[in-house]
Amino acid sequence: MQAEVRFFVRFYKKWCPTTKFCNNFPPRCITIENMNVYVEYVVLDNFVLDFLLLFAAAKTLKLPCKIWRVVLGAAVGALCAVVSVWVKGAWTYVVKAACLAAMCFVAVGRGKKLFWYILLTCAYTFVLGGAVVGLFNLFNVDYLNSDGQFYEMRVPLFVYVLAVAAAAFLCYSIVAYLRQAKKILPHTVKITVQLDKSYTALGFCDSGNTLCHNGVPVCFVTKKFGGFADYFAKQVLGGNAVDVTVATVAGSKTVKAVEARVVANGKDSKVYLALPADKCQTIYNILLSNEFCGG
Repeated sequence: MQAEVRFFVRFYKKWCPTTKFCNNFPPRCITIENMNVYVEYVVLDNFVLDFLLLFAAAKTLKLPCKIWRVVLGAAVGALCAVVSVWVKGAWTYVVKAACLAAMCFVAVGRGKKLFWYILLTCAYTFVLGGAVVGLFNLFNVDYLNSDGQFYEMRVPLFVYVLAVAAAAFLCYSIVAYLRQAKKILPHTVKITVQLDKSYTALGFCDSGNTLCHNGVPVCFVTKKFGGFADYFAKQVLGGNAVDVTVATVAGSKTVKAVEARVVANGKDSKVYLALPADKCQTIYNILLSNEFCGG
């Protein structure tokens, strides 16, 4: 019987002491037609690959999905991969098709785009399969049967895939950061913030920030600097903070703000420093009021 899994099954060409689970550790294996199939690697390989496929397809179609659901969907795919080891003949393809539909449904739930999500995940499966073949050729890994379903590699496949995914994510993050910096840096300015003592920070001049509290401009600290965190906590605990109402897309929210003085573009003014209603990551420290814009 051919041991087929969703992508590839890792095994070694050596005899297993029994026809069931080996007692060798690590890893554990089962013997199928004189082949040792290591269950840990089957699960990990398929889990990592399925997670990447489901996540990439959801992002491509801009489907709202939660990470825990994608993880659960990948777990379903990994479980089906193990089960498919004992399936033969035409039933193998039935199991694979059912597995694809099941893990896609678990990942994003029922919706109008579920059919397209399944198709795109299937398409990405072939693309990733080609990438895996490329890895095999790159690292001179020999296929051990004609259709390339089995392979022999000292390092598990998921390790290489995760390494490539991590490198791709790192490159994407660097490019995204540089693009953001290129757009934002021309509108930033070095500022001086007076709290319990003076600190130097990077401010972003936002002409759209017209928010004031009792006539005092409100600035938002989007990235912590110096001793701001400790100062903010002391002011809040000491009852010296004020409540500022902020209008957001989701509705109005109330945030805490503390007094400070800011010197920017040659202007020295009293302000309220508040934390943003929603978490955000920026390359600057403070989103300034429009009163500091225009030199």
